[in-house]
Amino acid sequence: MPEVVLEARDLWKDYGNVVALKGVSLKIREGEVKVVFGPSGSGKSTLLRCLAMLTKPTKGEVYLRGECLTAPGVDLNKARTRIGFVFQQILLFHHLTALDNVALGLRVVLKMPKEEARKKAMEALREVRMEKWADYYPAHLSGGQQQRVGIARALAMDPEVILFDEPTSSLDPELTGEVLDTIRQLAKEGRTMLIATHEMLFAREAADEMMFIDNGKILEVGPPEQFFTNPKTERARRFMARLLEKRGR
Repeated sequence: MPEVVLEARDLWKDYGNVVALKGVSLKIREGEVKVVFGPSGSGKSTLLRCLAMLTKPTKGEVYLRGECLTAPGVDLNKARTRIGFVFQQILLFHHLTALDNVALGLRVVLKMPKEEARKKAMEALREVRMEKWADYYPAHLSGGQQQRVGIARALAMDPEVILFDEPTSSLDPELTGEVLDTIRQLAKEGRTMLIATHEMLFAREAADEMMFIDNGKILEVGPPEQFFTNPKTERARRFMARLLEKRGR
């Protein structure tokens, strides 16, 4: 069985009186593609941020290849370089070209020489089919192209797992397709990924396993066909029906 890359054990996250995560546990193995989905405010983004240690969980543990990232004294800056994160909002620096946006982390975080960083950044742009736009600034790129640069930025760091926080939610339907095609290609290449998304037809095609989260708890886990044909929980059944009806499927 493939090695567990990223694991959460009994994760809780409180924001004052609001409990965003309530005892979430999961494992992502080498080469797996998992999708987490659920209503707005269900805890998806908080879960991904806690897994990447961008947000510190209130309670529970996160492990990266067996190393406990929530233990005292862990070098979180170093750990975060091993976990790619693609944000919901497209957070590119507008004064930098696509190439320099991708190269920046390599130079600043990994202390890579400028030319080596630019070469590696170009390889990452090529992987998402954006090398022709390497010298373009974000203002001259479509939203879908900008998000593909964001994916290249994550890829350039050679992460062991990539987390996607609803990567198409800020895009119109025409641009969503090109980003999903890029993620599909990464799945075919065997990348280890956890994707928060409401794009159910994409999830059905690309995911090895889906997880339904609501009110801070994972209520149901199973293969995609389970959610499309026979969800086990009434809450997941109602949510899937609404999603598919909304998309006219």
